[in-house]
Amino acid sequence: MLNFKPISLESLDEIKEYLPCKSNRTCDSTVGTLFMWREFYKSEYTIYNETLFMKVKILDEKTSFTLPIGKRPLEEGLQTLVEYTDQMNIPLIFCAIPEEAVEPIKNFFQNNVEFQFDRDMSDYLYLSEDLSQLKGRRYSGQRNHMNKFRKMYPDYQYIRMNKDNIGRVMEFYDGFSKNMVKAMETAIEENKRTEEILPLIGDIGLFGGFIEVDGEIIALSVGEIINDTLYVHIEKALKEYPGSYQMIMNEFAKDSVNESVLYINREDDAGDLGLRTSKLSYHPHQLLDKYYIKVIK
Repeated sequence: MLNFKPISLESLDEIKEYLPCKSNRTCDSTVGTLFMWREFYKSEYTIYNETLFMKVKILDEKTSFTLPIGKRPLEEGLQTLVEYTDQMNIPLIFCAIPEEAVEPIKNFFQNNVEFQFDRDMSDYLYLSEDLSQLKGRRYSGQRNHMNKFRKMYPDYQYIRMNKDNIGRVMEFYDGFSKNMVKAMETAIEENKRTEEILPLIGDIGLFGGFIEVDGEIIALSVGEIINDTLYVHIEKALKEYPGSYQMIMNEFAKDSVNESVLYINREDDAGDLGLRTSKLSYHPHQLLDKYYIKVIK
């Protein structure tokens, strides 16, 4: 019935067709997330009955499934996974299920499910107007950092990534990653996959920009837009340039959003307390909670 195969660069065109069908704003079903983390989670996909199915290895290497995405009713996709897991004689476990899909899944399985919530997985969703304009008293701290940056580096430039300058961007990131403290396994994987994905900017639906000071790149950001949301997958800056993180966040937001892009998803914090403090300081519009769900057969 379902014939899963690994995600590859060649498969992205097929996968991308279904991503606008998603009815949520979580980052898990985006080109950047799927491609960057495909090996870490041993991700596989298949398309059946006009629906994209994804399975990953998570929760102690157990096979898990993300929410089916497609042009057919969700119930049809859930039934397909019931039949597949019965055929394979494996439990039906869902991961990264957005909160709005919890009730439909509970109803379909008549409440025969077990839930597990992981705060570390919650995405930070912001209003695009907030991050692109930083208006109001609550953003005074960010504006102060940015004003200091502008005063110290009045001739800075924000530049869009393209095929002509991507070589310089890769050189910057190579030096940046070598100086990072790589304590977490996810950080190591992110570094490796960022180096892989940068040459593909403009080819797979991702775009980016960087800040330059005195001819040297000091910060970069990469993302994509699906429906009404900008997803920021990569954001790096040199901390020795005070205010560089605030500047690249704001410049990328201003350059990327338009009247049809209402939200910015800056992904989860992976349980990093420093990152959590930083993301909360930008006053998210909503935390997009996600769940593990095990079906009790």
